[in-house]
Amino acid sequence: MTRDYAKKSSGRRTTKRQTKKRSGHQDAPGWLWLLAGVLIGALVMALIQLSEVSPEDVEKAASETGTDSQEEDSQGNSGPKPRFHFYTLLRDSEVIVPNTPDTNNKTTLPVADDEVFLLQVGSFKNSHDADSLRARLLMLNLSASIETVSPRRNETWHRVLVGPFSDRPELADARSRLSNNGIDSLLLKRKQ
Repeated sequence: MTRDYAKKSSGRRTTKRQTKKRSGHQDAPGWLWLLAGVLIGALVMALIQLSEVSPEDVEKAASETGTDSQEEDSQGNSGPKPRFHFYTLLRDSEVIVPNTPDTNNKTTLPVADDEVFLLQVGSFKNSHDADSLRARLLMLNLSASIETVSPRRNETWHRVLVGPFSDRPELADARSRLSNNGIDSLLLKRKQ
């Protein structure tokens, strides 16, 4: 009897041994899935608990801790001197931040007779940088000055200020010139 070798069957039968060799990955054990489920459940419960806390409770707790520390401060007034000096630096200056960056907004701020406005356009550690910005502002026909401040020991900052301005139209003109030249400014109100 002759045999036909030309037509061989293309598919082989898979045996159990070959099937086990093909699957190279193992499934995760059941205890690992249980642990992952417990952790996810705990996270969800914590988020639910945090969402139920009202802001009033947080403010109440903060005010209670604040009164406790104030009582302790009043009992022991002979504490060490404060390390920071910015409390005294910022006492007489008030920063007015506009609600929107729109310069066309013509809101009027109440101006007292003893108050002037300044525009702070930069603050630098290097005095050369402050001088170069001051020169640029003088070329824009703005009255610029440099104020040297030492908030901490061995640290000096050079603030570049434009002004003082006592009337609003002059202040608005200076702000528009600064913004047209790509210079951001911060409005400061100081007593004369």
